[in-house]
Amino acid sequence: MGNVSLRWRMLIETGGLVALVAAGALWLGVLGTVLAGIVAVVAVVFLSLRITSQFSELTEDVVRMTSIERSHRLDPTGPAELTRLARAVNRLVDRVDETISEDGAERIRLASILDSMREGVVVVDDQGVIESANPASIELLSSLGEVEPGMQLTSLTNHPDVIGVVTRSLESEKTVSSEIELFDNQRTLMAVSTPFPRPESDAARALLLLTDLTDLRRLDTTRREFVSNASHELRTPLAGIRASAETLQRGAIDDPEGRAQFLKMIREDVDRMDALITEMLELSRLESGEASLVFADVEPAKLVDTAVKQFSAIAVDSELKLETKLADDLPLVSVDAEKIDHVFTNLISNAVKWTPAGGTVVVKGWVDDGTVWFSIADSGLGIDPEHLPHIFERFFKTDPARTQPGTGLGLSIARHIVDAHGGVISATSTVGEGSEFAFTVASSNS
Repeated sequence: MGNVSLRWRMLIETGGLVALVAAGALWLGVLGTVLAGIVAVVAVVFLSLRITSQFSELTEDVVRMTSIERSHRLDPTGPAELTRLARAVNRLVDRVDETISEDGAERIRLASILDSMREGVVVVDDQGVIESANPASIELLSSLGEVEPGMQLTSLTNHPDVIGVVTRSLESEKTVSSEIELFDNQRTLMAVSTPFPRPESDAARALLLLTDLTDLRRLDTTRREFVSNASHELRTPLAGIRASAETLQRGAIDDPEGRAQFLKMIREDVDRMDALITEMLELSRLESGEASLVFADVEPAKLVDTAVKQFSAIAVDSELKLETKLADDLPLVSVDAEKIDHVFTNLISNAVKWTPAGGTVVVKGWVDDGTVWFSIADSGLGIDPEHLPHIFERFFKTDPARTQPGTGLGLSIARHIVDAHGGVISATSTVGEGSEFAFTVASSNS
């Protein structure tokens, strides 16, 4: 009877059965009444089973759509009451499914944001159980093994300061922050723990935010060391200028020979300060990436010859042999010729300065696996093993008394120039036998 209302359907069907029994009694008497009654009972059972089946199917569909198959929907056919019920349930499930989909999309978006954050984010309950921890927190704390929700905070870190920040914030119900040194991985972290209540209970949990301050602290340390070293380097020539000026004021200015000597000393100190400031500015530009490099394809032999010619006369005066040994198959290199010349001159200058008379300085060039290598080797005094790891640091000098000329910035500048060319620079040395500095540049074919 299609979508006829169940009330009218039962009324019509009941009326039909009554009519059937009345007709049987009228036409066939007692026998007709009995037969009509049997037929009516069978019809009632059949109709009852049919209605019961429809309700059972509706019930099963509701259970199915609300448990496993959220995409399943009720069949909006049958009696009008069941049709309206099926449609209402379908609309309700559509809204629930839409809400669940939006909630799932929001969770995915939030998880993606947390996973991509450089800051560590950890949610911990008042029992120290982790509710969530993003990958950055695991990396920053150098946690060993997998960390999953439900595990204790101690499985993420056993550092007492980190755990203490969380504990204090939960106990005080206030935001607590602390700068923490992690000696295991040499990191400095800012840990901020903020308590917030659970919506379903009075219990609290804490949001722990971890920010890596390692680079910032290292930069601050480097800045302080830079200022300290620069001040020290500038103080020496300034002291010389002051001493010369005071000597001239006390009467030496009237002595032509003494005056000339002190003016020469002042000029030398001014030149030292000028060289220091120039190299400090150059190093600053290189470190900040502001130094502009003009790349061009250049013959390696031309680079080497230009640098060696600058020291030919000095090598003769110092009684040194200055040689070049370049492979025949060197390809063109893509470099900023002026900047690479700075590298060559600095390394050759150091080799000449630290090689006694009768020694040798050799400039080499070769190709290894498509990479062009240059090296400056000398037979000089060599570098102590304890100094070798620090020679490319700013203001570092192997001469503790700093009696030798130089700013201590040359090798640091050379390293930054090579880095800017995408190459590497290294040093090897044996005390009493000499040193060798090698660096790479890219060929024009690479």
